[in-house]
Amino acid sequence: MAKKKDKALKSLEKDVAKLRKRNDKLAEAIERTREDQAAAYKELRTLLEERLPVQGLGPVEQEDSPQDGDEKPEITEAAALRAEELGVNLSSVQGTGSRDRILVTDVEAAADRDG
Repeated sequence: MAKKKDKALKSLEKDVAKLRKRNDKLAEAIERTREDQAAAYKELRTLLEERLPVQGLGPVEQEDSPQDGDEKPEITEAAALRAEELGVNLSSVQGTGSRDRILVTDVEAAADRDG
């Protein structure tokens, strides 16, 4: 009777070891999937920011009367929407995009810094 219990226990231990190994593989696959999703999200965000129309922060100024040093920075539409969602004052945001354009990541960084 003791031999049957030992044999059953060893069988269960093997099954548990197999399940743990399988669980570890699944956990690794999930982590890779999360990393892939994060990379795809970042790439998508960058593409959207590059391709969405750019808008100024304030009312449109006439080009024939530019005020040196008082230009409004450009901001992507996505960044403007995100700033509104987060309640970020865009005049305090430094843009990191081309021509110092304010991007969503700039708005989120300002929200993290200020909030």
